[in-house]
Amino acid sequence: MKKHTFKRSKAFTMLEVMMALVVVSIMLAVLAPVLATSKPSEAANIQVNNIDNTPVGVIVAWFGTNYPKGWMPVSGQFIDPAQYPELRTAVGRDTLPDLNAGTDPENAAIWIIKAEK
Repeated sequence: MKKHTFKRSKAFTMLEVMMALVVVSIMLAVLAPVLATSKPSEAANIQVNNIDNTPVGVIVAWFGTNYPKGWMPVSGQFIDPAQYPELRTAVGRDTLPDLNAGTDPENAAIWIIKAEK
């Protein structure tokens, strides 16, 4: 008798779609004021320092090294509880995971985390 095996569909689940929409929404909220006021010749010198209400501990993909104020790369670093008490509480451990191992921030998107308000 032949056994039946079930293969997972290659379609995205509703949860995956919703999570992607949340990430894109956050990125647009952070970037919209900057992109609306910048000229193409100034693109390399954009400094993102606008205020956002993203909760501490949210992780998003980011291209480049000009992180918004209050954000840092997720690269396995120690979380100083005196400097980042809310991040330490949100993460629940003393170090961040290393999600950017082997990634060059000048040529690829990296993961950043909201570290402080």
